[in-house]
Order: sequence, then C-alpha cells, then structure tokens
Amino acid sequence: MDIGYLLAVLAFVASVYSAYSFYGSVTSKGKRARRLALNGERAVYAYTVLVALAYLLLTYYFIVRDFNVKYVYSYSDTHLNLAYTVSAVWAGREGSLLLWILFLSILNVLFLKVEKKDRLSAMTLAISSGVASFFLLVLLTLSNPFYRWEYFPHEGYGLNPLLRTPEMALHPPTVFLGYAGATLPFALAIASAYLKSEGWHLRARLWALISWLFLTIGIFLGAWWAYKTLGWGGFWAWDPVENASLLPWLTVTGLLHGIMRQRQFSRWNYWLAYVSFALVVLATFITRSGVIESVHAFGENPEGWLYLILIAAAGLLTLYVYSKRKDFFSEEGYELLSRDFAVFLNILLLILSTVTVLIGTLTPSVFEGVSIDRAYYDRVETPLAAILTLLLGICISLGWVYSPERTKRILIVATPVGLASLAATYLVLGMPLVALAAGIAAFSITSHLMTFKPADARNPRKLGGYLVHIGVLLISVGVAGSWMYDEVYQNVHLGIHDESAVIHSRHFGDIRLELVSLDQVSTPESVDIVARIDIYENGVYKGTVTPTTKFYNLMREDRVVNGVDILSTPFKDYYVAMSGFSQNQIFLEVHLIPLISLVWIGSAMMIVGGFVSAAVRMRNN
Repeated sequence: MDIGYLLAVLAFVASVYSAYSFYGSVTSKGKRARRLALNGERAVYAYTVLVALAYLLLTYYFIVRDFNVKYVYSYSDTHLNLAYTVSAVWAGREGSLLLWILFLSILNVLFLKVEKKDRLSAMTLAISSGVASFFLLVLLTLSNPFYRWEYFPHEGYGLNPLLRTPEMALHPPTVFLGYAGATLPFALAIASAYLKSEGWHLRARLWALISWLFLTIGIFLGAWWAYKTLGWGGFWAWDPVENASLLPWLTVTGLLHGIMRQRQFSRWNYWLAYVSFALVVLATFITRSGVIESVHAFGENPEGWLYLILIAAAGLLTLYVYSKRKDFFSEEGYELLSRDFAVFLNILLLILSTVTVLIGTLTPSVFEGVSIDRAYYDRVETPLAAILTLLLGICISLGWVYSPERTKRILIVATPVGLASLAATYLVLGMPLVALAAGIAAFSITSHLMTFKPADARNPRKLGGYLVHIGVLLISVGVAGSWMYDEVYQNVHLGIHDESAVIHSRHFGDIRLELVSLDQVSTPESVDIVARIDIYENGVYKGTVTPTTKFYNLMREDRVVNGVDILSTPFKDYYVAMSGFSQNQIFLEVHLIPLISLVWIGSAMMIVGGFVSAAVRMRNN
C-alpha cells in the first residue's frame, strides 16, 4: 500500500469521526457536548493535514517522475517543465478529486477560525465533514491517485498538449475552490433549519461569495483558454462541461441576491443553497460519468454515478428538514413597485436560465438521437439575458424604500441616455443587436451611476456590487458583438512565393494578410512551425501575428497542436489560427471578432468587484 493511500484512509477515518463528534455535540449537553465539539475540531485539523500531506506527496511523485504511479504516468513525461508538472497533478479525475477534498478541508478550517463556535457551527461542520467523508470514500474505492503498477515505465504518456497553458493550469483549482465553497451555505441552511437558528444567511454570505468569486474566475479562465487555444474563434460553445460550471454560478448568484433580503426570501434561499450544492455535484457527475461527451470530460468511469446518490441523499435531507421545520420559514410580503420585487424577478430569471441550460445540457444524454446546438441557447438565453440586464437598471432605480420622485428622476435621465446610445451605436457600427445591448447597458449603467454617491466609494459592499453589475453589462455588449457579428474566413492560404491574401470584410473593409516568414523552431518540449504574418486593414498596418503548429515530443495521438495568435484592438480582434501547412504554403482560419475586449474587461470588473465585497465580509466576520 502506498503511503499516500494510507494518508487518505486516515483522513477518511478522521472526517467520519469529525462529523460524528460535531453531530454528537449538538445532540448532547454540558461537558459531553463541549468535549465532543473539541474532538470534532481536532478531527477537522487532522484530516486537513492528512489530505494536504497526501496531496503534497502526489505532487512529489510528479516532480521526481515516478511513472510507477499510474496517475503520474498518465499525465506527465520527462519533457514536461516544472510549472506544468505541478499543474498536471489536477489534470485528471483522481488528482482533481483530491484537490477538491483539500479545498473543502481548508474551507472547513477557515470556517472554524472565523465563525462563532456554537451549535449552528457544529451542525454545519458535521454536514460539511460528512461531504468530505463521501469524497474521500470515492477516492479510496474508485479514484485512487496512488495506484502503482508492478513495473516501472521509463517514460510517461504525457500531459495533453491543450492543457499546457497558464489558463488551464489555473482553471481547475479555481473551479474546484468554487465547488468546495458551495458546500458551506448548503450545510448552514440545513443546520439552521434543523436547529431553528436565525441568522444563517449572515454567515452564508461570505462562503457563497467565495464560491461565486472563484467560479467566476474559473469560468473566465476557461473561456479565455478556449478562445486563445482551441482555434475556433469563440470562447463559449455551450459545451456540457462549460455549462456544468455555469449552472451553480447562476444559482449562487441568485442566493447572493436573496440573502440580502432574508425576511422576504427565506424559503427561496434555503432551496437555492441546496440546488447550488446539488449542481456542483452534478457538475462532477457530468465530467466523471462519461454519460455526456465533451472535450473537457474525463471519460467513462463508474464513480460518476455515485454523485447522483449524493445529490439524492442531500435532496432527501433538505426536504426532510424543510417538512419538519416549516414553521421556521416565515416570509414578509413586499410591494410590486419595490426593489424587493425586482430582486424576486432577478432570482426568477436566474432560475429560468438555470433550468433552460440544464435542459439543453442533459437532453442529449436522456433522449437518444436528440442534439442541442447553439441555436437553442441563442433563442432561449438571449431574451433572458436582455431582460436581466434591463432589470439591473430598473432595480437600482427603485431603491429599497420606493420613492416615485427618486425613480422618476433617475429614469428621466437614464432612458434618453440608453436610447441615444442605441441610436449612436447603430449608426457607427450598423449592428442592430449590439446597438440594443449597448442601449440597455447605457441605461442600466446610468441608473447605477446616478445612485452612487462619493461616500459610497468607502462602502466596499456597495462598490463591489456596482462593479459586478457594470461588468455584467459590459459583457452583454461584448457577447452581442462577438457572437452575432463575428466573421469567419476558412482555408485562407498564403504561399511562399504568393505571400499575401485579401479578405473582403462585411463590416471592416479589406483585410490583407502578408506572410513575412515561415520558420522551424525547436524547444525541449516540441518542434514548432512559426508563421510571421503582417495584417493591414484598408491599407493601414495594424500589427503582426505568429500562429504556430507545435509537434510535441510525445507518444500521444493528439501531440500536434495548431496554435492561434490574436491581434487585439479596442473594437475588434484579428484572430488567426494555423490550420495546416505544406512545403510551399500555409492554411489559415481567420476571424474578425468585434467588441470581444468588452467580455474580458467586464469579466475583470466582476472579479475585482467580487474581491472587494469578499474582503469586507471577511473583515466583518
């Protein structure tokens, strides 16, 4: 037995004991309750240390190229540099599961440090430690990263070349940290209802925001990786695994809005906490079961179906506690012309979006022969997104206490600004859907700015929320431009002797590509064919791109990667992907993608806003 496996066994025992001790402390009294709570705390520290040691040991196996470990062999090779050797630890299902367990354990320790040590915390940690026990059991039985062969290969199969990018090195840890963070709001909701303890939403805010923030970062990194690596010119393909991380993001977003008004949405918040956790587990099922085909999935594996059992068990627990504590959920009413009603509509739209994305994701696997393409999502999600972004401006204009004068004052300015922006954008760009998105965004951003006072800059919670909202609005304009008006030109070829090609763009005039050089470059990891291409728009030089084809020094079938290079400007990207080459010419796929910079700027604003809000909440806890 490998020592790493033994560490995981001990961690499982400690996590089970922790869950038992914390639950026992809740159901006991006096000295026994205090002793069990202390034992539960010690067990949390114990399994966190044991899991951390197991993870560090697995990392060590990768660094020393211990190919006798099957998992190391599958995702590493002697040519892999140190940075990607470390990131390869979470490249497969076994290592990523261990990383998820480590993050959940660390969050449990942080919960111990920042939250009050009372019965609500104890019950929460009993549930959270129970979840950690489940994942450790899966790791020990069906997903063991420490399995050793009886022989010692001299070379590894190697890390998938598509994963050898900074974005994909960071994407899994951020997503799994977001997944782990969704466990604590769920545990707090169940514990609060079970104990009839008020105020769980105040504690859940921080952990829900941590989950939301890292899911946001993970989704952004995944989108940026897809855009600059895969060569198809897009950043979101509605792939099932992409959707898997989006689904809990939508419901956690709804939860964060709902817990601002717990008295009005206590039932919604309770169930949103469960649904967010369930969707996190469903995301794991999607990537690990093999039921759904995806470029991101780990392939068929029997462990995937265990996650459905966890979803069902958590659902039954949630329903049982809710049925026993119905009197605990009392909600206050609200007027139709109020921000509370606007928040309700916001939550409802997020839930509708969740349901429609979930239907599109699961339908092909449930009904044989049925396929869901991008057209479905465009038809369904586009109007929902438009209404949601418009609602952001209306909601902020209403105020928590409705004042007709205040709302009229805001709308009388924001509405003309929105209409003027719509008209100006259409006249300049000639893109109707971009103009509509720009008009809605201008209306909503103006509404936000008119309600933001200089003193609010010292209120991190409000400042962070406004940054997130404005980021969403910028993304909506960027998505409208990059999805609806991108221009694709395939099989563009440049010869060694006939070294230029002209593209007649629908929106941007003539784009000329000029081949400057074609070189072969050798590196320790690969042999690269590098094309240097100058780009001219209507005769004006815009810049140079260097698309590349890499031949990795691996024994994998997917060792050849046709690379991308992007020339970015504020209003559009010149996106050039190498699709092939011969002795005398190269073949390119060229995309002209309007306004995609707003997607990245908006994403950055959302992340900054999330950090601002999380910082103040961490300080206040």
